Amino acid sequence: MPIWELTATSRTGQPVNPITGAATDSITVYSQADLDRRIEVARTDPRDLDVTVRRIS
Repeated sequence: MPIWELTATSRTGQPVNPITGAATDSITVYSQADLDRRIEVARTDPRDLDVTVRRIS
């Protein structure tokens, strides 16, 4: 069961989802390790991402 919903939005308007081209995308995350990894990657992403995390369970 997913624990968190992670939403990333590009502050520069660049696509976050390469399939739809949307500047915002959300995923569900199942473990703390995966959440930590994704947040760390977002910090250095060249699209200047604004990331929000919402606990869903």
